[in-house]
Amino acid sequence: MNLFLIRHGEAADKKAGQSDSERSLTEEGSKVLNSAAKNWKEFIPHFDYLVSSELKRAIQTAEIIREVYNIKEKVHVDKRLNPGSHTEDIIDIANELSGENIALFGHEPDFSEHTSLLISSAGAKVEFKKGAIAKITFHSKARIGAGILQFLIPPKVFIKK
Repeated sequence: MNLFLIRHGEAADKKAGQSDSERSLTEEGSKVLNSAAKNWKEFIPHFDYLVSSELKRAIQTAEIIREVYNIKEKVHVDKRLNPGSHTEDIIDIANELSGENIALFGHEPDFSEHTSLLISSAGAKVEFKKGAIAKITFHSKARIGAGILQFLIPPKVFIKK
C-alpha cells in the first residue's frame, strides 16, 4: 500500500467573522497545486482513493487532484483528517480502504507528525510545506513505524521560472 499525504495549498487569510474551516485556497495556491499535480502524473499513475478533511481548503486541494487525474469518484470527506488528527486515525483510514494508492488531504502540524510516526518508531524531523506530497509505502497494513518514506516533495519544485 502506498499512502500519499498531501497538505492543502496556500489559503487566504482568515477574514473577520469567518471561521478557519471556511478559508479557501488562493488563486496562486490553486495554480501551484495544479502545476504540481500535472507533474506528479509522471511518477504517480493513479490514486484509488482521495480522502480529505472537512476544511474547505483541503477539499479544494483534493478536487484539483481529482480533476488533474480525471478521477470520476467523488472526494471522500472524513472528519478524522481535520486539524488535530491522530496518527492512529490515519492508520485506520488507510487500512479501511482497499487500494494501492491512497491520498489523504490535511493540515500541519499534523502531517509532519503523522509522517514521522509512520516511518520511525523513534520519530523523525519532518517539515511539510503547503501543497507538499509525501509517499509512504507499507509492505502490508499501515502501522506506526512500519512505513518507508519514498519521497516528500514541496510543490514549488515543479514551478518553472
